[in-house]
Amino acid sequence: MRNVLVILALLFCVANTIDMGEELMKREILTKIVEYAGIEMPHELHLLCLPCKLMMKQVQKFSSTILLSIIRKEWTFLCPKFKDPAFCEGINQTFIDQFSVHFLNNYLAPSNACQNLGVCKLQHERQTIKEYINEVMQDKLSKEEQRQWQVIAEENIQNQEDFTVAQFADLHIDVEYSVGANAFCGAPFCCREENGKPKDPSKGAQYWGTYADCDLPFRTIQDLIKFTGEKIKPDFIIWTGDSTSHDVWHQQKWNQTLPTKMITDEIKKQIPNSQLYAIYGNHEGYPADQYDMIGESTQWLRDEVADMWKQYLTQESYYQLRRNGYYSQVEKSRNLKFIALNSQACDLLNFHLMDGITDPRGMLKWLISELKDSEDKHQFAVIYAHIPPGDTFCNSQWADRFSVVIERFEHVVTGIFYGHTHQDHVQHIRSKIDGRYVKTLFIAPSGTTFSYQNPSFRVFQFNGKNNSVKDYVQYRLDLAKANKDGQNAILNWEVAYNFLEYYGLESASLVHVSSLPYRLAHDDELLKKYIYSYSTGSDILYKKHLKNLKNLFLKKGTKSFFICGAQTSTLDDWYDCVGFFEKFKESSFLTFKLLEQFIGKWLKE
Repeated sequence: MRNVLVILALLFCVANTIDMGEELMKREILTKIVEYAGIEMPHELHLLCLPCKLMMKQVQKFSSTILLSIIRKEWTFLCPKFKDPAFCEGINQTFIDQFSVHFLNNYLAPSNACQNLGVCKLQHERQTIKEYINEVMQDKLSKEEQRQWQVIAEENIQNQEDFTVAQFADLHIDVEYSVGANAFCGAPFCCREENGKPKDPSKGAQYWGTYADCDLPFRTIQDLIKFTGEKIKPDFIIWTGDSTSHDVWHQQKWNQTLPTKMITDEIKKQIPNSQLYAIYGNHEGYPADQYDMIGESTQWLRDEVADMWKQYLTQESYYQLRRNGYYSQVEKSRNLKFIALNSQACDLLNFHLMDGITDPRGMLKWLISELKDSEDKHQFAVIYAHIPPGDTFCNSQWADRFSVVIERFEHVVTGIFYGHTHQDHVQHIRSKIDGRYVKTLFIAPSGTTFSYQNPSFRVFQFNGKNNSVKDYVQYRLDLAKANKDGQNAILNWEVAYNFLEYYGLESASLVHVSSLPYRLAHDDELLKKYIYSYSTGSDILYKKHLKNLKNLFLKKGTKSFFICGAQTSTLDDWYDCVGFFEKFKESSFLTFKLLEQFIGKWLKE
């Protein structure tokens, strides 16, 4: 058993070795293995391919169950020392199997293991980002061709009236939310009857929602949707996913999409004349974040949401969503294509990606074909998804390649919209060739209060003549006032700010918005305003960040966190900007970089 564990550890190390001594290291490891097996080391390493596969087949056959039991045993022992026991048991039941099975299948599979050791020839070579750039950029239009393209595309717009797009992000309703339940229960998720009643009634869950580790009661989201229908009357709605609650260790597959259905039905009822474009987030899968991009084990989710949203989709878009989990649809009078991407293709907590990280489900190749089709037709496009490419969750290998695709079609894409982070901020795609700013990513704050947020939603104004973002209005709920007024309160979804006015921008175009990171770095008052909106106007979160800004040892890292976040759009670029020492203060960096190693490398097709 100990030898099996040693071999597994060595395989993982070899698979991720990148220094000049890689071949020497592999030969030394193989020497030990063949000595242990009692066979002679051949001159040509590839002669060991078949014996290696036979050996690893036996290792995989007899070791997977044993290793899984060891992992479970260690988790059961260690987790309760740091986390709530109920949380630990739930994670053990829902996630340990997911991680272990995919990890062991990847690193113990005979073909993978023996390729990593170098005794079997690689079926596919690793692809560098430079090779991908050369492949994608070879037919990019010149600046003059892009200007001519723009003129024709604008002429193709039939309806040139300005229009509005409401964005709902991370609504996260809790169908078990219980008024008066302990909101500060000490567990990762509270405000439920099972958490009991607090000794201090002021620490109990409030009627409309609570500033705590809690999601929202459905009635609050119902009011948000009703307000949008009555007061905003948007032409379009972009819904960027995450409807279920954050109790990921309690959830069951049979009702995982119930919150999505409840919200969809409410949108149909309260905003009947608006066109909905929706995509799911990382919490819709079961267990959370787990989404099979290669096989069909997540077909149940695609089927259920496609049927929920069927009335908004053309037949082709409906079948795209059911078949692949992403889709596009054209608004002909606007000469505008809406493209919904499935960000589970880059989610580092999606352990299915260990089965193959190279362009999961062919989505990037499909995106290129969709944008090329729009380019050929002189048609604009907007893109929306859940996890931003610059988030810690997103694999930088995928994010780098997405950035290259957007740079190739920068004249076609007029807007990119995300949620997931629960914060209010921007990121910027930078050229992988010369570092220039290419496109602004607008990231909307959450509808839920989890954790300590003000419930929010956003409304974009678009220029009907060129389908570009003109401005946006950020709405927030005055939750404290609503709870004070109680059950009969008339909720006040107030205008928190107008984007251009708040940041002193001439327009929402790239040339002006991309100046924001520089201004944040040189204007402390503007940085504070940015942090306040990033915190969704939550005094609890804002004061925490301000405290860090005033701390001698934390000031530099805190400033860099926000400034670098605004000027980059991949995790690697963000942390390169922050600096070597500062990035290691972020525990999430090490966690997600380790997960990135587990997932493996991008390969040539």
